[in-house]
Amino acid sequence: MKSFKSPEIETKNLAEIEARALLIFNEIIKTPEVLEALDLLDDLPEGLHYHNKAHTLDVIKEAVLFTVYEDMDQDIIKTVSIAAAWHDTGFLKQNQKNEEIGVELFKQSEAYKNLSDDQRLEIIANIMDTQMIFDEGIPLLKQQKSIHGYTLDADVSNFGRDDYFEKRQAVAKELKIDLSDSVQAKKFYTFSTELLRNHVWKTKSAEALRSTKMKENLEIAQAELELLT
Repeated sequence: MKSFKSPEIETKNLAEIEARALLIFNEIIKTPEVLEALDLLDDLPEGLHYHNKAHTLDVIKEAVLFTVYEDMDQDIIKTVSIAAAWHDTGFLKQNQKNEEIGVELFKQSEAYKNLSDDQRLEIIANIMDTQMIFDEGIPLLKQQKSIHGYTLDADVSNFGRDDYFEKRQAVAKELKIDLSDSVQAKKFYTFSTELLRNHVWKTKSAEALRSTKMKENLEIAQAELELLT
């Protein structure tokens, strides 16, 4: 696996951290293990307005940012980035329970052959942790298998960003939900707001960088939902 230099972080200056993370991101998306997944995503079916290649690149970028923020070593950065690259490859075959398919595609890949057993296990764990679960009907994202939660946090980083509502719209479009229909809109907004309300960041970096905006997004989402009731 190609190596790259992870710059030492001397300060928690966000602009500096973001700049350094971007340099690493631009290098890591050129590594064979990541490129293999990105090449596969060129063949995703039409109609994936949210779970597309652009989303995967965003997840890789956020995963790198979170690891750099916490000054993780380059092996961890590589591992979570590869996991981010492969986490949605299962959409090539099916939308539901796509994580298992993504794991199988990863196991069949050249990338898999190039990695250590520990890296393989952690990447598979990261992919599986991005699967939504339901606890007594409540949608949740839990860190159940992976050692590091960076990929999971990166996958839903938009929960705490300015583009949350834009991404929510893309999800609705992908699911063919007619938001002009009050019944469909109420059901979708209830589900998405419940997911947002119950989300807990798994890493210190995501908590530091995304929690304030997530609270703001939740307040707006709850207000929107109240107008439909």
